[in-house]
Amino acid sequence: MTGQQAPERTYGGWQPERVNFLFGLSGGRAAILAAAVLALLLPIATTRLHEATVAWPAAIALALAATVRFQRRTADEWAAGSLSYLAIRVQGQHRFAGGPYLPGHGTERPDDDAGGQLMELPGILAPLRLLAIPSGRGDLAVVHHALDQTYTAVARVRAPGIALADSGRRDQRVDRWGALLAALCTEGSPVIRVQALQRAVPEPGVLLRQWHHDHAIASAPALAEAVASELLGSAPAAACRREAYVAITMDGHRARGPIRAAGGGDAGAAAVLVRHLRALTQALGGADLEVEDWLGARDLAEVIRTAFDPEAVQSLDARRAIAASAARRGAGATLALGTGPRHAGPVYAEALPGRYIHDGGISASYWIQEWPRSGAWCTVLAPLLADGTARRSVSLVYEPLSPRAAERAVLRDRTARQVAVRMRQRTGQVVPEHERAAVAVAAGQDAERAAGHGLVRFAGYVTVTVTDAAALPDACAALEADAAAARIALGRLWFSQDTGFACTLPLGLGLPRRRW
Repeated sequence: MTGQQAPERTYGGWQPERVNFLFGLSGGRAAILAAAVLALLLPIATTRLHEATVAWPAAIALALAATVRFQRRTADEWAAGSLSYLAIRVQGQHRFAGGPYLPGHGTERPDDDAGGQLMELPGILAPLRLLAIPSGRGDLAVVHHALDQTYTAVARVRAPGIALADSGRRDQRVDRWGALLAALCTEGSPVIRVQALQRAVPEPGVLLRQWHHDHAIASAPALAEAVASELLGSAPAAACRREAYVAITMDGHRARGPIRAAGGGDAGAAAVLVRHLRALTQALGGADLEVEDWLGARDLAEVIRTAFDPEAVQSLDARRAIAASAARRGAGATLALGTGPRHAGPVYAEALPGRYIHDGGISASYWIQEWPRSGAWCTVLAPLLADGTARRSVSLVYEPLSPRAAERAVLRDRTARQVAVRMRQRTGQVVPEHERAAVAVAAGQDAERAAGHGLVRFAGYVTVTVTDAAALPDACAALEADAAAARIALGRLWFSQDTGFACTLPLGLGLPRRRW
């Protein structure tokens, strides 16, 4: 007997949060277009035709600002971004100087491993401080956002890989990851954000060379040594190390009661967070994600430091290789691994309109502006992490919604999309198929919500980093080509490169608040 293999499952149903207000225009662009029409008609209505020399060019400029697009953004959006960046640049806030450029650095500061200290990070990362919470295996790093009152812990995870797994195994892993997010879609859940981050880091080869040095046999033939040396010299150029992290963020306001019962303060918040981490560790294991360890203070500081300074990877790997070699010889590790939280941030960073300069690296950050419109396979993001000479970081940030918040969001979305369709029908316009499909997807989401399924907000960010400024255009072109092959539209974060870079760090950032 022969069996027929089931077709591979595809996924979809994502919806953009911004719904066009009128005839494919947002509320702001509709207001600009209305002002253009008013400026066009006002000289005629008031019989002051001499004012048309000023009003009509202004009307044309406003109409172009509301309708003409460049790189998927209208002129008014470009103007808003550039003016905001200009205001920051005039105040000098686009530059950051730390370390030796900071007055009094190291004179009035606690030790590196002291809890609750600021990490001297630029931009939106400035309010973060790192708490070192004692745990059973050393310490647990908890990132406290002083303004938002959130607490974030980061796990280093290992996945068995999904490309070579059969379709049934793939679907099972995706279902279990969805079950993890659905379990957080409850009323009053203190866990408000889950970030999944993966980095593709070119391998410097320090650990491999140290391992070969420790295990080499003195009596080996010279030819074997020559071949091994040649292979070791060429292997790092083709090697790429994958790092995967999951960040769990808890809202201190929602967990106010349990935190008070646990003793209050940072210690109480950390105790409540650890309780949730234990449960989530089991859920991550169900999704075939092996939690290698919850990062300590020095481990998390190293992850941040190597993102700002890619060249620091080689020295940190050398230190780790020396410590591992000493441990194998029984001499004991005398070097502290990782880096101190005080040195996690960059020595110098500067945000330019299209790139971000930080220590030894130059980065360009993107946000995933449009996901595949048709059904996508679970391996859709694989091209974004293709091996290469440039470092890439891909971050997905999820915000589980409670049942009541999901109901409000779905009903608001359905109402807005149906109103847009009816406005086109009443004015005799053709309703585009993508708007009809959006209405159907919103109705399907409402039906699934009523059946008990969870709803999440999510966003995706990608950062590409090089150490040579001349290599950045090629690295960006390669990333954009890989995204196009995956049917993903990337939008470069012009005038906000430092913010995009921060969203691809495992610190639980990346989703803006919903405002009216």
